[in-house]
Amino acid sequence: MTDAPVYFPRTTYRLFAAGGVAVALLFLWEILNGFSLSALFFLLGATGFTLIHLRWALMRLELTADGVTVRAPLQATTQIQYRQMIICEEAGRFTPGVSLVYWPVSAKGIVETEVPRTQFLPAVARQEELLAALQERMPD
Repeated sequence: MTDAPVYFPRTTYRLFAAGGVAVALLFLWEILNGFSLSALFFLLGATGFTLIHLRWALMRLELTADGVTVRAPLQATTQIQYRQMIICEEAGRFTPGVSLVYWPVSAKGIVETEVPRTQFLPAVARQEELLAALQERMPD
């Protein structure tokens, strides 16, 4: 029995999070030396930037026999089955990830084909492999 492949986000997200922490600390230091609203504004912006990239850096993607499992911190695990997938392609400019459009599943386990949903997956180290595996198993 083989383990399901796990895909980890690229280190770019960790570098951006570390840069956001550094900038936030600089603005915090600026506020401690003398309060200004502009420094507070940029401190909040840098903190938000850090949290967003930290979330992306801590995500995990796992390919299982029947779909892909997305694990993100402070969020429920998302399971998308191959039978739900409509479109799977690379999207984004600076750090292109995988855009996955799929049909949601009802509580009864039936695929609802009324309104599709989109899940954007982070850029991963072996992205070409992930994209090929998803497109290969996706229904026609």
